[in-house]
Amino acid sequence: MQHARSVGYQGWEIAPFTLGDSIADFSQPQRKQYAQMAADEGLEIVGLHWLLARTTGFHLTHDDPSVRATTADYLGQLATLCHDLGGKVMVLGSPQQRNLAKGVSMAQGMDRAAEVLKAVSSQLADHDVSIALEPLGQKKRIFYAPQRRRRG
Repeated sequence: MQHARSVGYQGWEIAPFTLGDSIADFSQPQRKQYAQMAADEGLEIVGLHWLLARTTGFHLTHDDPSVRATTADYLGQLATLCHDLGGKVMVLGSPQQRNLAKGVSMAQGMDRAAEVLKAVSSQLADHDVSIALEPLGQKKRIFYAPQRRRRG
């Protein structure tokens, strides 16, 4: 954090996996201490990023409704974490957890992702946290599963 501030950063965005193996194990006192460290360096905790990176079992467009429900539950836990740290924004990048599985249409994927986000919307509102979808490049658009190149 000292280095970030020394080179001109004013805000700090946190990847949840950097806080430990499980955000549930990142206690309330640890959250307060982390937020205070950032404040002591003059950094605003903007929010969270790479929400689903380095996780297992989470996916926005999965065929299995229980996977989507588990994903929504986890995003709700992240909303609480973000709030506890003083953040206001959760940036949903994580292309591997947004890609479409083979045979899933764009419309199905969008509906499933909307279902997950709707399920967590009240928790986001309760914590005054917004979720932002990170736009991905043309080769990795939202809900895009890269096609294999044909040889020959």
